Amino acid sequence: MATNAAIADRLRAMAALLELDGANPFRVRAYEKAAQFAEGYPEELSSLSREQLTALPHFGPSMAAHITEIAQKDTFGEYEALKKKLPPGLVELVRVQNLGPKRARLLHKNLGIDSVEKLKAAALAGKIRELKGFGEKLETSLLSGAQTAQNASTRMLWWEASLIARDIISKLEGARAGGLEPAGSLRRGRETVGDIDLLCSGAADGGIIERFTALPDVARIIGAGKTKASVLLNSGIQCDLRVIPESSRGAALLYFTGSKEHNVLLRELALSKGYSLNEYGLFRTQDKEHSKPVAGRAEEEIYAKLGLQYIPPELREGGGEIDAAAKNSLPDLLTESDVRGDFHSHTSESDGADSLEEMARAAAAAGWEWAAIGDHTKSLGVAHGLTADRALAGKAALGRLQPKFPHTRLLRSMEVDILKDGSLDFTDEELSQLDVAVASVHSAFRMPQSDMTQRIVKAVSNPNVDILAHPTGGLIGRRAGYTFDLEKVFAAAAANGAALEINGQPERQDLNPVSARRARDMGAKIALSTDAHSRTQYRYMKQAVIVARRAWLEKKDVLNCCSCKELEKWLNR
Repeated sequence: MATNAAIADRLRAMAALLELDGANPFRVRAYEKAAQFAEGYPEELSSLSREQLTALPHFGPSMAAHITEIAQKDTFGEYEALKKKLPPGLVELVRVQNLGPKRARLLHKNLGIDSVEKLKAAALAGKIRELKGFGEKLETSLLSGAQTAQNASTRMLWWEASLIARDIISKLEGARAGGLEPAGSLRRGRETVGDIDLLCSGAADGGIIERFTALPDVARIIGAGKTKASVLLNSGIQCDLRVIPESSRGAALLYFTGSKEHNVLLRELALSKGYSLNEYGLFRTQDKEHSKPVAGRAEEEIYAKLGLQYIPPELREGGGEIDAAAKNSLPDLLTESDVRGDFHSHTSESDGADSLEEMARAAAAAGWEWAAIGDHTKSLGVAHGLTADRALAGKAALGRLQPKFPHTRLLRSMEVDILKDGSLDFTDEELSQLDVAVASVHSAFRMPQSDMTQRIVKAVSNPNVDILAHPTGGLIGRRAGYTFDLEKVFAAAAANGAALEINGQPERQDLNPVSARRARDMGAKIALSTDAHSRTQYRYMKQAVIVARRAWLEKKDVLNCCSCKELEKWLNR
């Protein structure tokens, strides 16, 4: 059964094929909206009947039929037919930064390029620059994008990997009283995951291994025994399951969670204290038989025996966490339950899938105390950006909706474009009438570093700007961020009271943990956002929280932990 992420990926691929084929833009948009809704939907779409699917937004009868077919076959007939009609490999080309459908068609027509590998070869040979409308600068950018796309193909975004792991654990639930849980980079919350590690505590009788290798998600069994199995999943990622004794559960979870750097430092500390540490437990080195572990059943007891605070998985990167734990000075990391609202989202007024009221209802259902609901501004034509009049009409509409949601304060935010000269898409007077102004760069990514720095510093120095959104503009596995002096921008943001965003979109996760921690240390506030383009994408707050935890952030560092009263005070600073 296909996961929601797999369904969304197939629908989005169909949208790309339609665009390559020159289809009606409204039809392309219908698939994009359906994909947005699918990837954030909280229940497994594969388990719903066609009738249940058609009752959901953005799924008409034909879309519901496609989803039902994807759930059974991982694809659908209309997609396969269109794929045969078009040259193979063009969809992968479209995913390369700065290479849209129009340019992909030109490259195929003139140079026969139908794969990322051929794109890379043509760029290295200097053939692309000779084509009308391309040039040397674009050729260099496409070469970089091709390399990024190739590197990304070996790893999976954390969000998608977490959904796959959750689905597998759900299917195997009850097989062992000890339960299953993820380890590795997935548990540490890394941006991308190379493989999925699962641990199950219990007797090594081979039963759960047999159930695991027989799952419909498994494309190929790499190897299987009584206590371990490795498989290749239909999604293309490897998944390993290990069965461990209950007495070693904590030690194994610690060992297989990693990171390698954290484990090496922990073992060195253990040796200095007269212990040895491995996946079976913590042992006294004087016990030559290593038969009596002094700790191993739980991670907490191992850390305690070593004189350390418990170190949350997100911090286990060899970045000073062991020294901090020894001094009892680890941060009290924020949790998802600490979040009281969201700053940055989009409705069907611009490029979102759902209306203002649907987004408001979803925010209330999330239990948030407040929600700033927004859209793009007019300069971003591709996203159907709004004029100031339309943005303020949305604010008035939220005011009329407010009585329906007495426990969630509705605010009007807008994602305002930072223009090339650092000015903003709305005037100061227009910005002042918004509840929250979220500024972002969406154009001229290849400006010189000094110019881009000046551009962003000017924007965050505007007293009407509340938040700088997805500050570097990067998309994981698709495009590198634009370059600017982070220190200067962070200093300007801190000096002018503008917050910096950690964006919860799985492909963004921007700021990254290192930059977010540095921004906090320089005195800037951090704002978490979902950047939701459908009501189901409010779930992406979980992703933003994980990045914040990896950045060592506490409640006091993050504006989303403010009450309504505290937020109003900050907005009126």
